[in-house]
Amino acid sequence: MSPATAHVTFFPEGKSVEVAVGTHLSRAAALAGAFIDSPCGGRGACGKCRVQANGALSELTAAERNKLTMEDLDEGWRLACQATVIGDTKVKVPFGSLQIVLSGIQQQGKLAPGIRKVFLKLPEPTVEDQRADVERLRAALGAGARVSLDAARDLGHVLRAADFAVTAVLAGDECFAVEPGDTRTALYGIAFDIGTTTVVGVMLDLNTGEQVAVASALNGQAAHGADVISRINFAMSGPENLAELQRAVWETINGVIAQILRQSGVLRERIYELVAVGNTTMSHLLLGINPASLALAPYVPVNGEARVERADRLSAAINPRGPVYALPNIACFVGSDTVGVIMATRVHDGDRVRLAIDIGTNGEIVLGSRRRLLACSTAAGPAFEGAEITFGMRATDGAIEKVWIEDDVKVQTISKGRPRGICGSGLIDAVAEMLRLGLLDQSGRLIAQDDACQALPRALCDRLVQTERGYAFVLATVGKQQVYLTQQDVRKLQLAKGAISAGIAILMKELGVGYDDIAEVLLAGAFGSYVNPASSRAIGLVPAFPLSRLISVGNAASVGARLALLSTEARGEAEEIAARVEHVELSSRPDFQDIFVESMFFPPPAVRLG
Repeated sequence: MSPATAHVTFFPEGKSVEVAVGTHLSRAAALAGAFIDSPCGGRGACGKCRVQANGALSELTAAERNKLTMEDLDEGWRLACQATVIGDTKVKVPFGSLQIVLSGIQQQGKLAPGIRKVFLKLPEPTVEDQRADVERLRAALGAGARVSLDAARDLGHVLRAADFAVTAVLAGDECFAVEPGDTRTALYGIAFDIGTTTVVGVMLDLNTGEQVAVASALNGQAAHGADVISRINFAMSGPENLAELQRAVWETINGVIAQILRQSGVLRERIYELVAVGNTTMSHLLLGINPASLALAPYVPVNGEARVERADRLSAAINPRGPVYALPNIACFVGSDTVGVIMATRVHDGDRVRLAIDIGTNGEIVLGSRRRLLACSTAAGPAFEGAEITFGMRATDGAIEKVWIEDDVKVQTISKGRPRGICGSGLIDAVAEMLRLGLLDQSGRLIAQDDACQALPRALCDRLVQTERGYAFVLATVGKQQVYLTQQDVRKLQLAKGAISAGIAILMKELGVGYDDIAEVLLAGAFGSYVNPASSRAIGLVPAFPLSRLISVGNAASVGARLALLSTEARGEAEEIAARVEHVELSSRPDFQDIFVESMFFPPPAVRLG
């Protein structure tokens, strides 16, 4: 019997999601792409995840009664990390959460997409006015207007079928389509974040900037390797392999577009532009550019600049004449997705020094302010996504996503299903808790069972077992199946977190700043949305900042793509950012290896608990 579900809609953007009853609003928001800031990591301690909710929700918790006034409660305010869904609910997210960055741009009057429509009632030809149709259209559009050959081919028929009342569709100053009647209200674009693992598309109304629909899918290129190096190697094996990788990503993108069209009821021909961000490898494969140079010293991309191509040249399932705009890359493994993160978080134009971290199979790190901006990429490996871990899995139903250890182990799985494995957020939680209780030492070594039995409750002692994969700690048992972490799993996590931590340390060293100089640490992407900041700090993935400085900013790369879709000014800003960022190549640093080895150790207890 499937669990009861409820429909949750987040405003002002109208993002919706179907979730299991009992899901926290914060989790529902993350699933819907409506990311809500929660600096305390969902403990109800900061009170910053306030939302106004109207619907069937759980009773008030003690944390909510402590953080919300009677007036707040009368107005429907709740803490997203505390309130759980019982039935259908509507939620208003206040300003301050990253999801309303687009709303802020619109309110500032910067809604200026690259595509626009102009309705025209043209004078019909006469003996006295024998201007050509193209000349007649161009004169009505104004000085500097151009008419593409495609539009010219359609023009004669469309004008006469519509009694010379038509809508011109323009990209910049070029009219690339002419539609009968007034179609100005139907003007849409799609912004894509093309990840190594997941592809996310968001359709926006280009007249208002509002989100219309969102969908995602696993990147079809994964069949040829989970990481970018595997895909580069596959592409290098022959031109047919490069074509296959490009076909796979466009097939995924078009599948997402199909989902969006079903959700929205919008016609494909009414989607006039696609804007994309991705890491440098994904950007190359999207455009069919061989990425071989990315794997060969000195690791230089073939293309770093922004590119604009017609949709039909790339097989994009939008209006075939519409443009596809790919944002610029920064360096070999610091791509346009990082440009998107910078745009969304505004790291580049503030006086305060801030640190932004976007973790996937690679970890992109940005540090700086308006004065100077540094970026690097670290090969974190797939451990954070569940790969290479004995019972690791993607963040899907049955994955352990949260772990608490008191007298015994407690776990929470995605969709509250039976534990089938563990995803990245659960892995980090588990290791953080094991460190706290002394089940792991600072070097990452699992405590011997005899030692554990002397210091810990019997239930925890009994979870230290010998398995066919070696010494391990059992997190959950379902029937005869155990889900556990081995010593090797811990080592894999140490390698991944050591790479990220070392990258942060080197950027801080290069910029000449200490912990006290960094005002905020912005955790981006799905990783930043789901991982408990306190657990990240406890294992040393991020430095020992106060929790109030650790802020989840959701899918910031996608927000950057949306900004570029809605504003040509934002595109110019993206290109300025890409040119301005100083790339720090970690492999060329003589100090990297020593810092990396040191970073693999877990922090001492005083630092973890500070």
